[in-house]
Amino acid sequence: MALWKQALAKLRGAADSVRPLEPGADSESDAVEDAVTELVTEDAENIDDVADATGSSSDQPAVADGEALARELRAGIQVSLGELESCAAGWRYRGHPVMVFGAEAPELTEPERRRDFFSQVHLFPCCGVLENEERSVWVATDLVSLNEAQLQGPFNFCRTCLDASAGRGSAPTEFDFPAHVRSHGDSYFAASPCHWKPGTNALPLQAPAAEAEGSCPNCGCASEEPGWQLSAGDVEQLALPEGICLLCAERQVDGCLHLGETVLLEAAWARYHYLVAQAAQAPAPSWKLTEAILPMAWQPLLRSLQQMLPPPELFYPIEEDVPPTVLAWPALSRGIVVDEALALEGVPGWSLWSRAQIESELGFKLR
Repeated sequence: MALWKQALAKLRGAADSVRPLEPGADSESDAVEDAVTELVTEDAENIDDVADATGSSSDQPAVADGEALARELRAGIQVSLGELESCAAGWRYRGHPVMVFGAEAPELTEPERRRDFFSQVHLFPCCGVLENEERSVWVATDLVSLNEAQLQGPFNFCRTCLDASAGRGSAPTEFDFPAHVRSHGDSYFAASPCHWKPGTNALPLQAPAAEAEGSCPNCGCASEEPGWQLSAGDVEQLALPEGICLLCAERQVDGCLHLGETVLLEAAWARYHYLVAQAAQAPAPSWKLTEAILPMAWQPLLRSLQQMLPPPELFYPIEEDVPPTVLAWPALSRGIVVDEALALEGVPGWSLWSRAQIESELGFKLR
């Protein structure tokens, strides 16, 4: 059996939650693409989001109080804006990423405008009304729960905040707060890897497994590179399959994993090159493959890019001594890289952007 067929056989035997391959992959390139894409389609819809964990007390009563607060924040509590901590992606309240709603704005003279503003859910201080630290507002972590609990709803996301988080023209029906937190985990969680979901406190995580052991039970990746598998301790505490890779884990975990962009991109590189090695040739560029390979935090940007550009090459080497791009369009001599310094310095004959630069160009304002 060809090596790529062996890889597909492993994928077909993955957990029942993964959808079977769709028929019609009549080439090795199509088969690898469809197999990788299969890994992420179903579980992505059921993911809660990554949130921020800043300091916690070792005092047990304080921990208990924190757990009660986490539960209350699902549906919302009333605070003043001055009690919130600002970060590049929005607000935190006692370590939890939160959205703001139910803001009274008496300075808006028209009753209809006041009612409309009260019903808006905000991700960051998008207007002067939300810069008054003495203003009383409500904060929550779960839009569904707050709409079920609050009698003055329904509450919906502010258009300005949607564009700032997910780019211009983002669809409100396809956006939720967990997706926002996931895309901005490095801002909400600083440098501390953790697992979080609305209604709970953040759980510290270990570094990824230093040595690869076996293969991922979902995608079949068995790369010899280090750092692409979840540690054994975290597998146990998160009730995930032994040997699961980081990319499958962030899509299947109940809640959100924050492991840092660099760690997840290295895992994506290892999985992509392992799967390519199983095929006689590299899969043809496609947006489905790109979405399946890259971490969840990249998904909003990918949705915006595919409206303007053809499918990119993944991890494309542009020069021998230059780190590969994450995404590249060789025919256009354009690429997206991790290193902002490299994007500024440039490479002769290429136009390079960092993720932050291209997101800013597309209307993403929050980092």
